[in-house]
Amino acid sequence: MAVKKIRLLPDQYLFKQDTFGDAAYLLLSGTVAVEINEKNVGKISEGEIFGELSLILGETRKASIKAVVPTELVEIKPAAFEELLLSSNLKLHKVIRSIAEELGKESGFTIPIPQKELEELVRDAPNVVRAMALQLHHRLSKMIYS
Repeated sequence: MAVKKIRLLPDQYLFKQDTFGDAAYLLLSGTVAVEINEKNVGKISEGEIFGELSLILGETRKASIKAVVPTELVEIKPAAFEELLLSSNLKLHKVIRSIAEELGKESGFTIPIPQKELEELVRDAPNVVRAMALQLHHRLSKMIYS
């Protein structure tokens, strides 16, 4: 699987908003800030996956990512990411794509699957796929209900 570790120092950008997304990332240690239009809109913590929307949707980055503290990540290239997705069942693969498509919209979001049904669907999925699916669902829920 094509992955590599990356280390960032505080205030170092991993990538900038509107750039081409050629990898997803798993945050091993540290914290990164999420910036949209140069405004801090959130943080990503250890164990979270991010950058996957660019790979799934083939779009540019929706946000900039900057290290808050010394940070270590695993870079997941498209072939490895696709391999991860294909390691899950086809229904889960389609659900992940539909959640990503909702997250890629500007407005009018809908949740394609209830939380409990998703939890059932990811029960036997690989850990990384399970975490990503639940995380995407959580992100979409926050966008709708906040």
